[in-house]
Formats: sequence, C-alpha cells, structure tokens
Amino acid sequence: MEAVERIIFNLALNTFVRLVVVAVVMDTIFGIGRAIREHKFNSSVGIDGAIRKIAMIVSIVFLGAVDALVHINLIAFIPEEARNYLPTATIGLAEFFSLLYICYEVVSILKNMALCGLPVKGLWKRVQAFLGKYTKELPDTEEQDAEQERKELAPLPEGVTLTDAVPPGAMEPNQDGTYNAYDAEGNKTGTVTAEEYESAGKI
Repeated sequence: MEAVERIIFNLALNTFVRLVVVAVVMDTIFGIGRAIREHKFNSSVGIDGAIRKIAMIVSIVFLGAVDALVHINLIAFIPEEARNYLPTATIGLAEFFSLLYICYEVVSILKNMALCGLPVKGLWKRVQAFLGKYTKELPDTEEQDAEQERKELAPLPEGVTLTDAVPPGAMEPNQDGTYNAYDAEGNKTGTVTAEEYESAGKI
C-alpha cells in the first residue's frame, strides 16, 4: 500500500501528468460549452468521452507503476526538434504517454473552443498540422469539420430538400441558368439559382 501511495504521490508532482489533468478538465469544460451552444447533448458521445479520459488517467497510473519497477528512458523516441521544448532529459513511460495524451487533448480543446465561437480556428489548424508531423494519434475531426461546414452554408429555399428521388436529367441546368428543385418524393417544387444549387451539392 505504501508503494502505491508513493507512486501516486510521485505522479501527482509530475509536470506532464499535471498537464494531462489540466487538459482533460479544459476539454471537458469546452466540450460541454460546445454541446450547449449547438443544443446537442448526446449521452453516448459523452459517456465515450468520459471513458476515454478516465482510461487516460488510469493508464498513466499503471505506467507510473512500471516506471517505478523498471527505469526506462524514452527520450530517443521524441523527435529531436521537439526535445528542445521539454524541460527534462529523461522521459519515462508515464511521461511519454502523457505527452501523447496532451497532444490529443490540445487538438480537441482547440476544436471545441472554435465550435464554442472563440476565434481560434486558425490556431487550431496550425497546431493540428504541427502535431500531426509527430503523431498520427490525434482526434479524427473530419466528420465534425464537414458537419460544421454544412451549418455555415446558406439554407435551402422554402420547401426545397435534398433527395436522390429525381427523374433522369433533373440535375441539368435550365436555359436561364437555374436548376429544378424537387421535394422528398421527387416532385418538382420550383427552381433554385446556381449558387443555391452549388451550396446544396456540398451538403
């Protein structure tokens, strides 16, 4: 029991582990803020995120126990240009994975901050590109990006919806440059401009 307390105490004083905890808390707060802003509270997504964050902390504790038994220095696995930013010359298992978790959480934090309406989208893209050079274990945000872009597009005209149930040749432009619009059953409801048609095609 004393050994376990010593391991937890040492981890509690570790800068990298502290940064993981701070990142987890920040990501959780901004994730909640994003859900409130978008009016989307998905319990399954929230549970998945909570499980991931708890697993991060638990894995660090176990890796800290391994570090106490076997002293391994993984500094060689850190890219040389990234080592200049580290305040230490030795990296144990717990610290190595803490760095990976921090990278993951930073991208997720900036993504959630951007979706909360904060002006950090450019910074988020740059950080994601920078960290992507060192690890492929970053959150996959392509689906979220596509959803956000769909929301930013101009809404379709009244009574117009997206459907595949259209007659042959329906996607061809009319002589005046407009396109025919159809309802969900494939019935023609009117026309839309080329700009509206192009926006609908991106959704």
